[in-house]
Amino acid sequence: MKRSPKIVSVVDIGSSFVRMGVYQCGKNGAVTALDMLEYPIRLGHEAFTEGRIRAETVRELVAALRGFSQVMKEYGVTEYRAVATTALREAENRPYVLDQLKTQNNLTVDVLEDGEESALVYSELLRSPLMKKSALFAYIGTGSIGVAAAEDGTVVRCHSIQLGFLKLGEILRGLEDQTTHFHTVLEEYVETRFRRLNRLFGRLGMERLLLTGRELEAIAPLCGAERREGAYILRRDGLEALYGRIKDLGAAAAARELGQPEELSAQLLPMLAIYRKILGLTKAEEIIAPCVDILDILSAQLLLPQRRREFEAVQQSGAVACARRTASARHVDLAHAERTAAFAVLLFDKLKKLHGISGKRRTLLECAALLHEVGEDVNSKNAADATYELIRRAYFYGLNEEETALVAEIAAFGSGDAFSGSVRPLNEKQRLLADKLAALLVLANALDESHVGKVGELKLRLDEKTLAITARGGGDMLLEKWAVGENTPFFEEVFGIRPVFVGKNRLL
Repeated sequence: MKRSPKIVSVVDIGSSFVRMGVYQCGKNGAVTALDMLEYPIRLGHEAFTEGRIRAETVRELVAALRGFSQVMKEYGVTEYRAVATTALREAENRPYVLDQLKTQNNLTVDVLEDGEESALVYSELLRSPLMKKSALFAYIGTGSIGVAAAEDGTVVRCHSIQLGFLKLGEILRGLEDQTTHFHTVLEEYVETRFRRLNRLFGRLGMERLLLTGRELEAIAPLCGAERREGAYILRRDGLEALYGRIKDLGAAAAARELGQPEELSAQLLPMLAIYRKILGLTKAEEIIAPCVDILDILSAQLLLPQRRREFEAVQQSGAVACARRTASARHVDLAHAERTAAFAVLLFDKLKKLHGISGKRRTLLECAALLHEVGEDVNSKNAADATYELIRRAYFYGLNEEETALVAEIAAFGSGDAFSGSVRPLNEKQRLLADKLAALLVLANALDESHVGKVGELKLRLDEKTLAITARGGGDMLLEKWAVGENTPFFEEVFGIRPVFVGKNRLL
């Protein structure tokens, strides 16, 4: 079959290995791996125990990637993406490592936040035929765990904790020789770290669990897992049986018992402790474990533009769904929040010439509009500050840390209450973006000042000096007119245009 001439490569700098895949797309649209390379390197051990990556290890990494770069040239790779996950993300000397990779190999590496890493995996799980109507998702990395609730093809809640199986083993390794019941120590530690996940997901009562992560193919046969529709099916009783066999054994004894390498056996007990705990968040009797690889996901996005667009659409809908679920959990006036969001999106879409913001940023505005009152449930006296802190510390599927901070800033300022200011000051570009979106939000919020939905439909007309807002609805809209007037100075300062409100009762 004739192949596309485009050849791409994806590099994954993980905690235990650095890997590279070379890919090409066939005429039928199937992505094919032309080559797979893997080099063992213990970045995670150093990052998790010492907080930084040693110079000699960096030199080893540089050399390995130099070899990978040579392979790219030999294949005629025209586009690549190199990513790093938990180990490099948590290393204190990360900027120096990234700079050396750039200067010595001319390789630009994107360090994925834990939410970005799991978001890629969740997008693939949503595509799985095993997804059904609703499920709990879990991604077990070497240094982080992501958990999400998915309903009707959308992620509606997600959270992440900094505890993967390799990191767990490295943190507690010094205690292994001090007790004959090391598994109890593991269980207690995992329990303390899972308290937040218990509150967020335990009460949902999900009956289906889709889980993926590193070393899955190694652990599945040991549990007596079966294959079904491209996934391993790990039964709860199989997990418990394996855990019972090795929980009182050290790594060397477990390796002999299972006939496995000692390095894998050392990671097996922390893995099982985490698997059991995640399974306990659900009513499921089995773990459905699709074989998902970040190399395959990213290569498909490089070769198939439609796949990338689908991923972005899933992210945007998931971010809004998570914001909506958070607002509901915080007992806000959800009807008002939805009306405000609808007005904000309408203003954004109709005033593109005025604000000049990319359409992808609309999601930030919609999320902020849904969340602009969440702080009132915590601190009605300083609601804007509470709103900011709640959003800034939350996880929203599809939003990275910077985007979440922007949503927090926009929602807090757009709430109309006094806001003390952000914890982390925004740069000039971020400040301008936040102010533009906040100006749209305060205007949208003013259009439902009474919280009873008087404004039913809007017409906007923009000229050189004014934005005429004609509102039709039921009842007297004097309060909405007043609220628009109160927020006019900020809007005019940001955009140089003065909003003018005209209310028309449908009955007249």
